[in-house]
Amino acid sequence: HGRYSFPKEEELADAKRPDFRWHGNGFDGPVPTALNLADNWTGPQLFERLETQLGGDYLRDARSSSGIFLLVYRGEKERWELREGDGFVDFNGLVGALQAHWEHISGHYPTVDEIRVIGIDLTRRSKPPGMQGA
Repeated sequence: HGRYSFPKEEELADAKRPDFRWHGNGFDGPVPTALNLADNWTGPQLFERLETQLGGDYLRDARSSSGIFLLVYRGEKERWELREGDGFVDFNGLVGALQAHWEHISGHYPTVDEIRVIGIDLTRRSKPPGMQGA
């Protein structure tokens, strides 16, 4: 209904390019979104991207105080190692660990109100009913 627009890789003043930013028509508060294919990254790399790419780079725009860290899982990896030898997790555990990590470090980013980590598991449709959590 024309309430939002989503320009892809819109260039910021410092030449950074978020994957896309949500723009609400009628207010000036774009929400940058970092899209990452979880299968292509290690756990420590994803933690680093959450902090430096989204929290440090994309949310430096004074108009943006909230962001989305969007992870898409294609089923090519079974587990990710967490930071500092904290063990291994599946995709759902990775999403939860990234959100918990952001909540732990968010005080270091006083101009950021919120970052939401969202995981999309593309393999869920291929699992038989009753096996969705497996």
